[in-house]
Amino acid sequence: MHPKYPRVFSPIKLGPIDISNRFYFSPHGVFLTVGSAPSNDYVYYQAARSKDGGAGLIICSMTVTERARLGQPSPYLKENIPSFRALADAVHDEGGKLFAQIWYWWGTEGTWQPWSPAAPSISASKAQYGSGGRTFSTHEMTKDEIRAAVDAHQQSTANLREAGFDGVMVHGSHGGMIQQFLSPYFNHRSDEYGGSLENRMRFMIEVLKATREGAAGKLAVGMRFNCDEMLPGGYDTNGAREVLKKVSDAGLLDFVDLDVAVEPNQLHLGMPPTLSKVHVYRPYVEKVRSAAGKVPVLSVLSRVTDMADAEAAIASGVCDMVGAARALIAEPEFVKNAREGKEERSRTCIACNWCLMGPSEGAQGCTINPASYRERLWGVDSFKPAARRAKVIVGGGGPGGLEAARVSALRGHDVTLFEARDKLGGAIALWAKLPGREVFQTSIDWWERELNRLGVKIRRGTEATAAAILAEKPDAVIVATGARYSTSGHSHFRDTDIPGHDQNFVYRPEDILLGGVRPSGKVLLLDAEGLHASVGIAEILGKAGADVEYMMPGFSPVSARLEGTQELGFIMKRLHDAKVKISPSTYIKRIGNHEVIVYDVYSEHERTVKGVDAVVLSTGRVSVDGLAKELDGKIAPVFTIGDALAARVFASATYEAQKFARYIGEPDAPKSFSDVFFQKNPPEFMPAPGATIKRRGFL
Repeated sequence: MHPKYPRVFSPIKLGPIDISNRFYFSPHGVFLTVGSAPSNDYVYYQAARSKDGGAGLIICSMTVTERARLGQPSPYLKENIPSFRALADAVHDEGGKLFAQIWYWWGTEGTWQPWSPAAPSISASKAQYGSGGRTFSTHEMTKDEIRAAVDAHQQSTANLREAGFDGVMVHGSHGGMIQQFLSPYFNHRSDEYGGSLENRMRFMIEVLKATREGAAGKLAVGMRFNCDEMLPGGYDTNGAREVLKKVSDAGLLDFVDLDVAVEPNQLHLGMPPTLSKVHVYRPYVEKVRSAAGKVPVLSVLSRVTDMADAEAAIASGVCDMVGAARALIAEPEFVKNAREGKEERSRTCIACNWCLMGPSEGAQGCTINPASYRERLWGVDSFKPAARRAKVIVGGGGPGGLEAARVSALRGHDVTLFEARDKLGGAIALWAKLPGREVFQTSIDWWERELNRLGVKIRRGTEATAAAILAEKPDAVIVATGARYSTSGHSHFRDTDIPGHDQNFVYRPEDILLGGVRPSGKVLLLDAEGLHASVGIAEILGKAGADVEYMMPGFSPVSARLEGTQELGFIMKRLHDAKVKISPSTYIKRIGNHEVIVYDVYSEHERTVKGVDAVVLSTGRVSVDGLAKELDGKIAPVFTIGDALAARVFASATYEAQKFARYIGEPDAPKSFSDVFFQKNPPEFMPAPGATIKRRGFL
């Protein structure tokens, strides 16, 4: 019995499958495929979470047909079985069990062939949906098409059984096909698949029976199920209880995974961001779970980042297993560290949702763990000593500098980090000062603990000047000096000075968050970035009593990035509560003597705001790259990373920290950003089908 978490680290049986512990890696979008098969990167990514006594169960998200894929794997095609077998072997070799969540969602309609127009979305009824700026019109499935969808579940399950999987979970939540048939909100059919509850359950029952046929008694079969649609005319927890009891009593479930959220209507609950409450699923699960009877209940509860919360949930009877996606994306060894009593070694997910937003920008990963999704190349076992031990100086203690110092130390180098401020963290430390974003500080604290553990010398309050660095006689330098907000108001919208920017009542975000300035009276805040700093400052000043008018050149107070991370709704409520006036499509033309001329960016109509007590310019960020220029030609290698290279998202800084730090001490390695930027990517970067993995114990 585990001394701290006896319930989490006890076995459980789901149908015919024995699982070693009660924490699982929950299904989520992973776009590491080659065609519709899992790639070798996908295999490493999933297996890493079970490694060395990690998660007892891995559940992978998969589409029921190749057409509706959205970059995720599909077990529908027999030719994909070898890659799925490699995945199953890898997870089993690490001591875990492997389930597949099979689903179809109207927003992943796919195409008829490469570069063709979209295929139709199929659903229980004709409807209009919107997601990601697009409008979808669904095709109401005929009975033949319903039969084909049922058969697809059976065939996919049979293929997974042949590949060596341990279980299948059909997806009856998040607005997917099964939920849409079940839901009185979505389902408007008048045949035997619509109308009464019995009719609306028909498709779900047929899918579960077909899945069990495909499993042939060898796989656990369960369902992910929405406890409350929270939609007008949709079913609530009472309706969910009735459905769950009928299905459980019929013996169709070996387990059920309970959650809430209809996508995209409630994606902010499906992937709760930093500004949301923790464990938002719990009250819904508590109301529904008893309807499952003796069927084991799984749930992610939402934002579980502390194993004590998982232990408490199981102890109180809320669920029998607890899962998480983002906690294990940020820290693959989250479960292992808890089991070994080394929880301080685990990063804490900050729910910034870059893992959700990144794919829309062609990226995948984690802001605080750049090795996530890249375990094949950068996994925990990849930190072998460098060919030559080097003396490394890191200039800057923001997320990029901290990660660069950590990686350099893990590779055996002698590392010293210079940080001009008294505290570490750089730009992420500024965000941690914003209301509701305090969790960002946990990442800084983790990096500091790791650097101390690894023996990195940290010089706080010491600016990284060229003279100071050269005096250390280093073998390599990493410049991570970050960026500062433009003092003159340059931005992506107008990359020019704003006249009047140099007056003494004009401030920048650093003045508010570092200098402690708190302007009062009438305050104009110009945001041309749309990230947390601006909206957070508006909230701080508004709640302190200032009359804040918040202006931005676009129609939304946040960038597409914060909309994509599902934070917009939370931000709008906070601004409303702080009595902040929002003026979209508005920009400053000129700042006069306590009066400001602003204009509508589309009509160019001007207005004058008089009696202005303060202006805050939160416009573009400008790289602090002077150190790199001074060191040019005096030492090599010198790698500039993150915002010092070009102002971007935090994930760029930590990724480049890993990438460039790994070159140090290696023969014939690049010596600068330029060497890497203009070279061809090594072939090992490219993913291959998972079937190319031939050996066991590869992690």
